[in-house]
Formats: sequence, C-alpha cells, structure tokens
Amino acid sequence: MTREIDFGIAWEWEHDGDFIDRLVEACRARTIETCVVDPRNCAELTQAVLRDELVFTTFFDRASDTNRDFLPLAGGLVQDHAFFINHPADVEKAINKAAMHLEFIMHGISVPYTIILPVFEKDPTDRIIKLDTVGIPFIVKPAHGGGGVGVLVGARTLSEVMAARQDFQDDQILIQENIVPRIIEGKRAWFRVYYIGGAVTICWWDPEAHIYGKVTPEESARWGLTELERMARVIHSIAKLNFFSTEIAITESLRFVSVDYVNDQCDMRLKSKAPDAVPDEVVGFVCEQLAAFVERSLAQKRAAGIA
Repeated sequence: MTREIDFGIAWEWEHDGDFIDRLVEACRARTIETCVVDPRNCAELTQAVLRDELVFTTFFDRASDTNRDFLPLAGGLVQDHAFFINHPADVEKAINKAAMHLEFIMHGISVPYTIILPVFEKDPTDRIIKLDTVGIPFIVKPAHGGGGVGVLVGARTLSEVMAARQDFQDDQILIQENIVPRIIEGKRAWFRVYYIGGAVTICWWDPEAHIYGKVTPEESARWGLTELERMARVIHSIAKLNFFSTEIAITESLRFVSVDYVNDQCDMRLKSKAPDAVPDEVVGFVCEQLAAFVERSLAQKRAAGIA
C-alpha cells in the first residue's frame, strides 16, 4: 500500500538547516504532514518512491541541482505527478538567462542592454562585437549558473568576452550594460524581491557589500516601490515558479531594471547567524507563506478528489 505524505522537502546544503526547521514548524502549525529528505535518507526514500511505496503530494526540491543523488527522487515524483513548488521543467527554462532576457522584453520588463552570443561549441567563429553599444565597463556572464559563478563585473575588452566563451563553451554568453543604481537615503537602490506562492516581500540588497535589509512599508510608500511587487508578479507569470527571487535596481532616471532575472534557489540563511544573510523576519515570512501555499494546494487537490 502506498503511503502518501503531504509535503516532501529535500535539502542538502549545510547552511539550510535553520530554514528547513522553520519551514517544518510552519507546516506543523497548519497540520501539514512533512517528510524531510537529506543525504542520510535520500537513497532509502528514493527507493520507496520508485517502488510506489511512498508518494509526496507536494514537493520542494532544494537539493537535486547541486547533488545528483537526489535526481532519481525528483524524477520519480515527476512521474507520480506530484505538485512541485518549482517544477523541474519550469526551472530549466527559468534559469536560462538568455531565454528570460527575451521573455522579459516581450512582457515589458526593463532589462540591461544585452548582447547574447551563441554557444561556442556550435559557433566558434570570432565575432565583431560593438562593445560601445553596451558601454564600458560591462558585465559578462554565462546564460546558466548561479551564485555569481562565471560572472565578470567591470569587463572592458573583447579578449575578456572571448575568454568567457572559452571557459563556458557549452553555454551562451551575455554581455550586459552595467547598471548603476541611484542612491536613496544613503543606500543603493538595489533590491532583492521574493515571490512566495502569491505573496511578495522586498529587501534592500547591496551588490557590493552583500548586505540585506528589510524594506519597510514607509520606505515602499515614500519611493514608489510597489512597482517592484508588480514586476515580481509579471516574472512569476513568465517563469511559472512559485518561489524565487529577482534583483531589481532603480537608476538615476527612475528606470526600474531587472538585473538578475530569476533565482530559483534562494539563500535563506539567517542574519542572526551570518551578517551577509537574510533578515530573520524575512525568512520567517517566507516559511509562513510557503506553508500557506502548500495548505491551499492540498485543499484544492482534495476538493478535486486528487489527494
């Protein structure tokens, strides 16, 4: 007989523990049954899923992108038609910066001026690139990858672009305008905006110091930051992810620019544990909203006679 559990949560990053504990507690308060999957029990639970002994009605995957041991579990749950917080097919599309760049433009979201170069393995020819169209200095980054891997800030020469194409031969390369944010009340107008199952919360984010700060309702009203929420909702309609963050900057000309399109694996370390981490109240809010979203999803499935 198959055992069905409301919510499976897979994680493997050593710094995720506090976040997972808070999420489990938020679910417990809503009588949502959870099962936490980590490297210690991954193989056992994967076999149970593949043998149809176990199924998760809803699944939150914070592991398979960095630990291949979790891929069979995610694949089995796709076959079981489990509801993913972020479905793998949607994640695959959303993490492609080149694809998102074009989608954002089509949906009216302002993005940095960008030149997209083809995959080197498919087109190794040297190209005549007019760098003055993006301005100097500029940003060079591969279309895939996160955590700043492969991102070159302050590039100035074509040789740096070509080096990036050599380093990431199986990926497209983006050459992007360097966005300079305006200063608001002594802070860079650069924000990390979180979308969580229909809710949105906003943090100040200093891209140089890597320091977060919660945006207050007063600051939002004073500077018209509700536009950030609107943009996050449009991005959700494009990417189809239910939990993600995006970086948006405001320039001197009051242009709201999406500078880092979709991050599907949000850093949820607690600021009380690390100075460059997320404010504890924001992590708490994320957990409450994720639990509420799972609760609504379960209710909809039960009403439809699926779960």
